[in-house]
Amino acid sequence: MYGLSLRHGWGCPRNEKSGFHWLKKAAELSLTDLEKGKQGVDAMAIRSELILAIYEVGQSFYQGWGVPKDKKMGVSYFQVAAKLGDPDAQQSLAFCLAHGKGCKKDRKEAARWYRAAVSQEGISDVGLAWIYKDKYQ
Repeated sequence: MYGLSLRHGWGCPRNEKSGFHWLKKAAELSLTDLEKGKQGVDAMAIRSELILAIYEVGQSFYQGWGVPKDKKMGVSYFQVAAKLGDPDAQQSLAFCLAHGKGCKKDRKEAARWYRAAVSQEGISDVGLAWIYKDKYQ
């Protein structure tokens, strides 16, 4: 959360470069903790932190926040977090696939990721009626 605060200037001076550094560090440390099976720590909490950090590192690359803009790299991070079940990453990946942003345009695959995101609580399908058409199933 410190990395996000720095990136956006939430309660502190905005520093996107430092924010990126801390988000990347959070992803690395969460992965290390998860791999080591750290004693007395909830694995689900670590997994949640890891997924959030991966998604936010992807956003940093995609938007060019604290690191040179690289939409292709951002999409690769979205894919990892989406496969781990993050609905925001699934939605971001679907957007990129639907519009060919940082990847080859693939509306069928986009519809699949939009449906995965919508199936989770808090994600709306307003404006996404097309994802339910037979040709995108």
